[in-house]
Order: sequence, then structure tokens, then C-alpha cells
Amino acid sequence: MPTVTELLVAVLLLLGTFLIVLSGIGLVRFPDVFCRMHAAGKAGTLGVVLIVLGTGVQFAGTENDLWVRTLLAVAFQLLTAPASTHLLARASYVCDYPQSERTVVDELRGYLPSRPDQVFNQE
Repeated sequence: MPTVTELLVAVLLLLGTFLIVLSGIGLVRFPDVFCRMHAAGKAGTLGVVLIVLGTGVQFAGTENDLWVRTLLAVAFQLLTAPASTHLLARASYVCDYPQSERTVVDELRGYLPSRPDQVFNQE
């Protein structure tokens, strides 16, 4: 009979793996770089966090400072992954990476130039 800890570890690892697989499917299926970054930034980050927490629960009794390292890894992941996907999406927009034909509204067009050598358009 599995213990509560083993069930919690299994749920965390399976849910994290599911979210990472979902992120991979989004990277393949979404139409443009901006949608793909959304999939990588959201589902991928949460999936990695759940897997790190699952391993932290599994090996909690082995070392004294394991929870500190686990929480530092989670904090590092939550701080760096969304910021990096935001910066990559912004660089893609500034370099005029093509958007999907299904994109209807471009609210950033009036605030950010499509190329770095253009002047801001204040309409």
C-alpha cells in the first residue's frame, strides 16, 4: 500500500510531466512565435516547478538543506523563465517576426517600433 508521501510525489511528478508534454505540444502546434512562447513560459515553468517539488518531497529526509535548495530552484525558475520568454517575444516583435494570420489586434504597434531604427509612432 503506497504511503501519502508516495502518492503526493506521484501526483506532483505526473502533473509536472503532463504540463511539460503539453508545453511541447504547444511549441509544435501553435502558429507563431508569440503563442509558442506563451506555451513554453506558462506550462513549461509550472511543469518544472512541480517536478522539482516532487523530487524535494521524495528526498526530504535525506539531507538537512534539501528544502532550501528546492525552494531556491523553484524561485529561480519562477523568476527567470517568464522574464526570458517576455524578452524573447519582445525581441521577436521588434525584429518584425511574422505574426499569425489569425492575429486580429496589435496593441503594441502604436507604442513600439517594428524595427529598431524607426522612431516611435505617436498617433
